Amino acid sequence: MNGLSLERPSSVLSHNPAKMVESKLDGVPDTWRQTMLLERPNAGVNICSMYGRPSDQWVFQSETEPALSMSFLLEGRIEAAIEDGVDLRLSNEQVLLMASNQPISGWDVFSAEKDFKLVNVHITASALEGLTGLAMSDIVQQMRSAKLDMPHLDVCMSTLPLSSSLRRLAAEIVHCQHRYADSPLKNMFLCAKATEALATIIHSKITSNGNISTQRALPTDRPKLVRAKALLENTYTDTWTVAALAQAVGLNEKRLQAGFQTLFGCSVHECLTRIRIDVALAMLAHGFSVTHTAQSVGFSNISHFSKTFSQQIGMPPKRWAKEWLLSEAKTQPN
Repeated sequence: MNGLSLERPSSVLSHNPAKMVESKLDGVPDTWRQTMLLERPNAGVNICSMYGRPSDQWVFQSETEPALSMSFLLEGRIEAAIEDGVDLRLSNEQVLLMASNQPISGWDVFSAEKDFKLVNVHITASALEGLTGLAMSDIVQQMRSAKLDMPHLDVCMSTLPLSSSLRRLAAEIVHCQHRYADSPLKNMFLCAKATEALATIIHSKITSNGNISTQRALPTDRPKLVRAKALLENTYTDTWTVAALAQAVGLNEKRLQAGFQTLFGCSVHECLTRIRIDVALAMLAHGFSVTHTAQSVGFSNISHFSKTFSQQIGMPPKRWAKEWLLSEAKTQPN
């Protein structure tokens, strides 16, 4: 939130993310309409993926009832403002989380120098509890505790970097829209990925501010645990052992393992594997070979990489890459 002063656009149509399916994209400029694919996997759950190369910027007013919105911006630029609230700008590789316990309106500007790639998940307040077990007030309260709120509005909004995990989830949502286009599995898969994305964001953004239950880790250990995870993320090609990582951050092995389970919900080995697979997904999506990808993320044995990848993703890396590239081709304008 940058304290910008965006001017409210005049004489432009208003769009409600919860009603885009019914509107059939009426009023959306053709150059932007061609980038969009809408899904409603369940009542109140609306997903819009936008992959393409629009020629002009798109300025529009927005309005919504109480809802939660997650926007994963892979490429492009977004300027957004809430009436009587904050305004902000997003660019490549950023995520916007907004939770509103009241109706709100505002305006947005979408633009891109080349490609525009965005995945937006919009969940109404009534749908949120059935999907996640959390009420909208729970999300707002957690964000408010993490100092992510606007005191004069029952609205919270925050941005965060697009991590490898969130990049993977955004890619899997788009992949599912094409792979399961005519299958009843599509709705189940999309709802599952929307829930996983929210859990990932809450864990990385809200708990990083010391909220929820992360304080079960010893306060003196927490900075070292965060540093340990950062070491894995920055040097995932290294052959890390629990002993080596514990020594690097000044913890004993038992407290390191216990801290990872409490703070990150996984063991050290599981954390490193997830990081490597997330990077592998990004590399495969960009056309790198399975062999090159495996070696680049720290696997010396291709068979071991394929087995680990299949266990994590549900299919071999070669098959995943083929299906991903096919789905990418379908999203490109003719």
